[in-house]
Amino acid sequence: MIATAHVTFDRSYFELQYDEWLQHRSRFKKYEIWFAIVLTLFGLAMALVFQHQWLVGALFVSAGIYEFAMAATHKRRWVNARTSTVRDKSVDLEFGTESLTSTSAHGTGIMRFTGFTGFTPASHGFFLIPETGVSLYIPRATIDPDDSYSSLIELLSSTIGRTVTEYGG
Repeated sequence: MIATAHVTFDRSYFELQYDEWLQHRSRFKKYEIWFAIVLTLFGLAMALVFQHQWLVGALFVSAGIYEFAMAATHKRRWVNARTSTVRDKSVDLEFGTESLTSTSAHGTGIMRFTGFTGFTPASHGFFLIPETGVSLYIPRATIDPDDSYSSLIELLSSTIGRTVTEYGG
């Protein structure tokens, strides 16, 4: 065993996961607010320049405002959706040299590192990306012992290899 981690799926975990995903895994989501602003300004310019077709500009302005509102509230909606379905759940993870063992109230599972297609180090933890399903975010603060984090990152980098960035949001 190289390290263990106790991950509790609470609001702070999901907020950190979202921030890390936005910064390290999402390719376009972080620019969504800028796109909405540009769309709104484009619509405003169209409405002013082509006054006889102001409705087209107004539609672009409306679409930009809608996109801005959706982008600005996405994190809150995403975190609320997860915290409303996951209550008081946690998992204990044990990192070996070839596999990851997870233990929760619902059972135990072993995942070989060869079953992961990607690994993305982040500012406050890392993502493990399986062949199918959702990526697993493990915050650095949950790793025990603390001094094993760098060797764990080294192992995952050499075993899993490539880092993965999602396409889209």
